[in-house]
Formats: sequence, structure tokens, C-alpha cells
Amino acid sequence: MNNDKFSDKISAPEWFLLAMLFVCYVGSLCFMIIDNRVLLILFFILHSCLALVLLLLLHGKLMAQAQEQTDNIFRQLEDDREAISKYSNEIAVLTQEKESLIKDKELISVKCSDAEKRAATLANSLEQEILSREQVSETVNLNHLLPQDENPVNLDIIASARHVIEEMTPYSQRAGIHVALSSSNNKLMVRADAGFIRILFRNIIDNSIKYMHRRGSLVITISNIGDDLFIVLKDNGEGLSSNETTRIFELNYQGSNRVSGNGLGLTQAKAIVEYYGGTIYAKSERGKGMGVYIQLPASSR
Repeated sequence: MNNDKFSDKISAPEWFLLAMLFVCYVGSLCFMIIDNRVLLILFFILHSCLALVLLLLLHGKLMAQAQEQTDNIFRQLEDDREAISKYSNEIAVLTQEKESLIKDKELISVKCSDAEKRAATLANSLEQEILSREQVSETVNLNHLLPQDENPVNLDIIASARHVIEEMTPYSQRAGIHVALSSSNNKLMVRADAGFIRILFRNIIDNSIKYMHRRGSLVITISNIGDDLFIVLKDNGEGLSSNETTRIFELNYQGSNRVSGNGLGLTQAKAIVEYYGGTIYAKSERGKGMGVYIQLPASSR
């Protein structure tokens, strides 16, 4: 690489010096043969001086070429250093994001634990809450909101909830909401139609995602006390005032935080719960999220 580059750049002065060296060399030989010592010494000195000048020129060129190669190496090292620095910064950012995700996971675990503890008291508090609610003078027949062709089977309600959560994961992720399922049991059986139960979970999860209006989490806790199942769906969204919360299960009701929709989701959820002999109510405070509490007999039909 370097030899070709060097030979291609022999300058005109260098060619002239080489020619003069050759002339002096031939002259020195000639004067040595004819035994002319004065001219022999003169040509020898001239030949030596020209050789010295040529060597100095070649040395300078080699040094310049070496310096250029050194500069190229230093530039390459600098580029590599910048690439390593950029990669190190990216690793630091990813590490921070990982730590943030770990903290979020720990926070969700704490919330799930708290919800699990509260589930043990639902049996008494649920009945008291229902008795304290205002009685509506005109009741609405909600049976027309139920899906058709019920086919009750013994199904695992935890597996049904997990299936709905997975099904709605793309939707919840786009909204920046993490949906978590918590239960101290691996399996809890209920006698009901699988489609009814999936619609129940889907409507309430969809309602939370739609009305939280900010990034957050929805924790679903499922437990049993005796022959009753207790389901708590608690989010940390914007919530509603207590006056509006008491009306969210009414047909076609939409609160002050309404978005697009017909307002049938929670009403249909209530119809399904009551169809199986259960009870459902909600608790919320403005800015503190909403909780939906469901009591469902394990075998009612």
C-alpha cells in the first residue's frame, strides 16, 4: 500500500538529483580511470553532497507519510472512542428504564397485596353498602341486555379473567395502562356461561381504560369466602364524585368524564351479575380512582 504510493510521488527535483548522482558517479569512474585526482575528488565530493541532499528529501517525505498515517490512526481511535461513549450512554439510559420498570412492578405488587387483604372484609361491607344505597322507585328490566343462548358450565373464573386481560392487552398498552390480576388461589370455579363472564370482565376493564384519562394501573383481585366469589377491580384513574358513582350502572348514563360510547357497558355488567344472583357496586373519589366490587355465588343457576 505505502510502497506504491511512495513511488508514484517522486518529484521532478528528486529525478534531477538521481540523474546528477548518476552523472557524478560515471564522472568519478572516468576520472579514476584516467588518474585525474583533482577532478575525481571534486566529483566524489559533489556526488556525496547530492546523495546527502537526496537522502534528506526522501527522509522528509517518509516522515510526512508516517505523520499522515499516525493522524489517520488517531482519527480512527477518536471515532471509536465516540462510538463507545455513545454506546455507554445508551446502556445507562436502558439501565435507568429497567430500574424504573422494577419500581413500577414493586408498586403494583404492593397494591395487589393490599387489595388481597381488603378482599377478606368484602362479605360484610358489600351487604352494608347495598343496604345504604338509595332505593330507586322504578326498576328497569335489564334482561334484554343479556347475551342470547346461555350455556352454563363449570368454569375457572380466574382463567376467564386472565384470558380477557390478554385479549385486551394491545388496547390497554396503547392507553398506557397496566392491567394486573391477583388471587391467592390458582383456580376458582363458578357455574356460569363462559361468554357471560368474559363480557362482564371485558366491559368493566374497557370502562376503566376508557375513563381513567391518564396512564396508570388496574388491579383485579379475585377471592372466595365460603360459597361466594368476590371480585375487586380497582384503578388509579381520575375517578368520579360520589354522587356520579352511584349512577354509573344506570342505563345509558354517562358521567361528567364521558367519552364516545353508548353507556351500556356497566349496565350490561350489572345485568349479568344480577342474573346469577350476585351484587355489584362502585366506590370512587375525584382524583383517587374507582373500584368496582362484585359478589357472585359460586353456583347459582
